[in-house]
Amino acid sequence: MAPVEGRRWKVITRSMNGKAQKNKPPPTGNIPWSQPTKGSKKVKSTKPKRGKAGIEDAPIGENTKGLPVLPDELLLEIMSWYPVPQADLVSAEITDYRALAQNASEHAARRDTLVALSQTCSSLKRFFRPYIWSRIEVCSGMRVGDTMFGMRSNPAKYLPTGTTNRMFNAELVRQLEIVTVRDPSLAEYVKIINAEVKDYSTPTVLAELARCIALFPNLQLVRLTISSSTRTLDNMTALVSKSFAPYSYPQIDHVVVSKSAFSFLRSCPSVRSVNVMDRRWSGEFGKHLEGICPQLENLTIDMVAMYTEETLQVFPNLCTLTLVFDYFIHSLFVSKFMLLGALKNLKAIKLVTDYSLRDTDRSRALDFAVQHLLKLQVEDKEEKEASLTYMSMEGLGFGYSANRNHTTERIRLPVPKHG
Repeated sequence: MAPVEGRRWKVITRSMNGKAQKNKPPPTGNIPWSQPTKGSKKVKSTKPKRGKAGIEDAPIGENTKGLPVLPDELLLEIMSWYPVPQADLVSAEITDYRALAQNASEHAARRDTLVALSQTCSSLKRFFRPYIWSRIEVCSGMRVGDTMFGMRSNPAKYLPTGTTNRMFNAELVRQLEIVTVRDPSLAEYVKIINAEVKDYSTPTVLAELARCIALFPNLQLVRLTISSSTRTLDNMTALVSKSFAPYSYPQIDHVVVSKSAFSFLRSCPSVRSVNVMDRRWSGEFGKHLEGICPQLENLTIDMVAMYTEETLQVFPNLCTLTLVFDYFIHSLFVSKFMLLGALKNLKAIKLVTDYSLRDTDRSRALDFAVQHLLKLQVEDKEEKEASLTYMSMEGLGFGYSANRNHTTERIRLPVPKHG
């Protein structure tokens, strides 16, 4: 029993001696000092610590090397290697959903690239901020990372409608959360919203969208589509009205809207341009907008949707009218141009089709617009312009291309000379 106790005592003594040596100050004089053992406490660094990484994170102290010392002109040159897609189709008068999806995917890819670059350097992060989150965008066919929204590219992996709708709305809420909750300072950079709200937790998503739009002081353009397979149009209109009624968005200048989202316009008192997205709506949209868009100057609408003259009487200050049609039908043009008498301040009429037209049809369609503007010019003596945008023959083919060629013909009517 004694030897065991002796061994135990030696171990304890050796351990206590080790602890004592740790706390012992380093020797002075000529006595050599040994390197601290592995169990010794590490000496704290005297270098300044950086705070938690964030949007405003920046290096402490002077930095005379690397990207932070580059002037903004060179940082702009770096960003120029990731240019903005040439065509911005969100505000286009007529847009194929595939072209819009390709355009949105290009913007999303650019955003992801700039986010990745901004994480490598605080200077790039500061410089890229206004460009990364200038758009909130979720639409059919759009690709975000490895996910393509709402497209049946692989039938074997096609997701149920409910799952797809959830993905749409979740992505929209995710983007809104980034610029309003995670970093509210990003809200001032948002200028465009292109959103499709699907049939999943719709009341909650609309309420969040309505709240966030009020936080975007520089928002200029909103393209809003709201779809539901379980709600009637009247029910959806009531829901949209309830979601947006508490807010006013005087900063919004341009709205592209589906019929189910018309109530959104009631919260946009300063809107100057409206594009009615649904081309085959049988309702009279004028009664929904009467008295709520007093500054409206530009209206894009399908020619078939104009039923009565009263439909347009609610827009007395309208300066530019864009009429969308498929093919030139003489009787259709005659009946619809008869309804334009209520628009006394028209300066321009734009005719737009996504199809190719024969030379004779192009000439006859333009003539309708020219003759109507000439009648107005007799009264106001102001310059007018008629235009026709159509698909050129070079843009046609068996395969689809988002960069299809459209051609625009314009006829300018100068101010008549007095004589």
